[in-house]
Amino acid sequence: MRLIDRLIGWYQIRAEGDAAKALTDLLLFESVPAEIVREGPRTVVRIGRADAKRVLRQLNERNCTVERGELQGLPAYILRCFRRAGVLSGVLLAFLFFLFARGRVWSVEIEGDGSVDEDRIRAVVAAAGLRPGMALRDLSADEVASSCLLHEELFSSVNVSVSGVSARVEWIGRKRGPSTPASVIGEGVNLVASCDGVIVSVQPTCGTAAVVPGQTVHKGDLLISGVNKGGAVKADGVVLAKVTGEFTATAAQSVTVTQVTGRKPVSFGVKMFGEELFSFGHGADSVSETELTLPGGVVLPFSICVGYAHEKTETTVSRTERETAEAAFRRLGWMVREALAGGELLKKEVLGAFGAGGYSATAKTEYLINIAEPLAFTVQNEYNK
Repeated sequence: MRLIDRLIGWYQIRAEGDAAKALTDLLLFESVPAEIVREGPRTVVRIGRADAKRVLRQLNERNCTVERGELQGLPAYILRCFRRAGVLSGVLLAFLFFLFARGRVWSVEIEGDGSVDEDRIRAVVAAAGLRPGMALRDLSADEVASSCLLHEELFSSVNVSVSGVSARVEWIGRKRGPSTPASVIGEGVNLVASCDGVIVSVQPTCGTAAVVPGQTVHKGDLLISGVNKGGAVKADGVVLAKVTGEFTATAAQSVTVTQVTGRKPVSFGVKMFGEELFSFGHGADSVSETELTLPGGVVLPFSICVGYAHEKTETTVSRTERETAEAAFRRLGWMVREALAGGELLKKEVLGAFGAGGYSATAKTEYLINIAEPLAFTVQNEYNK
């Protein structure tokens, strides 16, 4: 039994007959680390907590009946201690809360000249990354102040200081002159071309058509204007155009297949309320997070995280020329369907040949599609000094 399994817990699974054979075959096929012992007609397997859940789920899918024992290892010992001594659980929770609370900002004081509402200031400061409960290691007073100063319309100076579990923000509002800001006298939407094409039909339902059938347009050109005699409006309608495109997909004749053959623990950590308390180790390809639960289904506010490094094997698989060509054409078909996006395919010419990089398939297409996309605009008066 591995040390990591004793730390996070393990189960004893008992099986007989066909179920025992299915259990051992599954463990060998999945390369699951476990201890297998024969006790008369029964097979007893000692397996880690995380692996046990996965194995039991797969056995249930195969309709195999097995018996799972009680949780063993360090978590079971901790739970027994909780049952025997309620004081121990309280002390442990208090200690974990102390670890969680230390090194964090719990109050943010705002002090300024009163030219801007304090709720607005708090919203800007929170957006800059300073809020109650954040870890001191993630806090940079200079970065918070610099982010606040980006709001030039609010601040002329900002100073952020941190002392213990409190942060203080001192600010001076920007002095405003007598100038009058520009006012928006109209808002509207134009329809512009999303790509190059040749116009087939223009069907405006609101706004004024700016193109005619047979006209060649480029991406960004105006199709239906949102400005008319009545002012600015939200242009709407459908503009169909013939669009040409060329797509190329390549498939290699040899592909590399990567398989995970096993894993080993390389890191360990503890979280409380989703925040990391401590961890050690590195280089994990995947992390298994396990919540600790008391008898009766009560979930504790902390969990154990174990990181695993995967053992992988790479196999090079050679495909026949036909399989390689089919793979290239499948990829090419997906590219064409994605480009159509609801349009109508008018013409398609497909070519393919083997090259140095494998089989290359090319499609030259012509399709009918709605190229109108909205672009908002505003009409403003002059800025009054």
